This record gives sequence, structure tokens and C-alpha cells, in this order.
Amino acid sequence: SKKNKQAIEQVENNISTYSSPSDLKITDIRMAVVCSNFDYPLIRIDTNQGVYGIGEVRDAGHKENALQFKSILLGQNPCNIDMIFRTIKRFGASGREGGGVSGIEIALWDLIGKVYGVPCYQFLGGKYRDRIRLYADTPQPAKATPEGYVERVLGRKKMGLTFIKFDVGLHVLNGYVEDGVIGTPTQYEHGLGYRWTARGTAVGTQLTDRGIARFVEIVAAVREAVGWR
Repeated sequence: SKKNKQAIEQVENNISTYSSPSDLKITDIRMAVVCSNFDYPLIRIDTNQGVYGIGEVRDAGHKENALQFKSILLGQNPCNIDMIFRTIKRFGASGREGGGVSGIEIALWDLIGKVYGVPCYQFLGGKYRDRIRLYADTPQPAKATPEGYVERVLGRKKMGLTFIKFDVGLHVLNGYVEDGVIGTPTQYEHGLGYRWTARGTAVGTQLTDRGIARFVEIVAAVREAVGWR
């Protein structure tokens, strides 16, 4: 159709004259770890034509999750995203263990967007909206009390954020609520950020009614403070 022809012409007219897509080859994959509240591994995919793409191994993931695919990607044409993704996907698990696969895919989309001179979303069906509502994950307060959570969430609200999420877990009971859980503590109950063993934290424990009531108390206090609208 005329509309499709115009869309194709628009893409072709924006192709970088400094790049020949069919001759592109991946020459290197490099990582940089940005340190903040967690380590954030950033991945850079370089090509033989000087064009590169940037991606991110999701929060607290391991850079090795992406670097393990280097031998597979070297020499590949980065424009063949679907083929590359299907090749490496089977090596990536769900959750953070799949962050390397996702980071590489992000970098590839970034790269070919630069090659063809259009935003990545044009390759994924086009733009759907002009703005998105920002989601704010909220770290736990220094004191895991209802008052502490209210103060932390109100701080987020003052920043203009309206979509806020926070976690209530066993940390709001330890040292604050007596008999909040029952069970036998184990050597695996030491939380280390996102580096728990497969057996996880809180193995062998169970919430009591008193513990659940504390969760409800915290959430209710935050809701009362921020309102319903």
C-alpha cells in the first residue's frame, strides 16, 4: 500500500551513510559496572563499522550473565536480532539470571536503531504513547516501623511520584515484633541483598497472626498518610 511504501522509504532515507547494515559484524562485547545501591552492569556491543549499542543487565545481575555469550556473538551481524536472541535465550534462566540475554537484546536494538537512523520503537510496532507513568521502587527505611515507612514514602511523594512500591518482609519483624514468626532459624536466613542461596531466606519459619498484623499495620499507615488519590 501507499502507506507501507512511505514507511519503508522513510526508513531507507534515514539509513546512516556511514554504515552498511548487511556488512556489519560484532567485534567486541565490553562491560562497565555502575555502583549505586546495587551494582548495575552495562553492556556495550561494538561493530566493525564503529557503531555500537548499549544495554543493561538488570539490577543486581552478574556481568558474566552477558559476557558468557561473547564467543557466540563475535562475527555475527547484529541486525539479525531474532536469530541471535533465539540462539542465546536457551542459556538464560528466568528472573535476574536471564539479565544477560535481555541486556544483549537491548544493546542490539539500540545498535540497529543507530544504523537505520530511527528510534528502536519503530522496529517494534511504532510509538504507542508520548509519556509513561514512572514506577518508583522504594528502599526500606533505616527503622522498619510504620512511622519509618510513612516518612520514606512521603519523601517519594514529594518528588512528584504517584506510583510507589515498597517491600514488607521479615525485616519489619526482626527486633520489632515479638513472636512475629515461628520456626527454627537456619544458617541460610542471612539476607545478602539479592545473593541468597537457592534455599532462600526465611527457610523453616512461618508468619504468625501477630506478624501478619504488623504487615497490615505498616501498609495501613502508609495508605492513611498518602491518601487514596
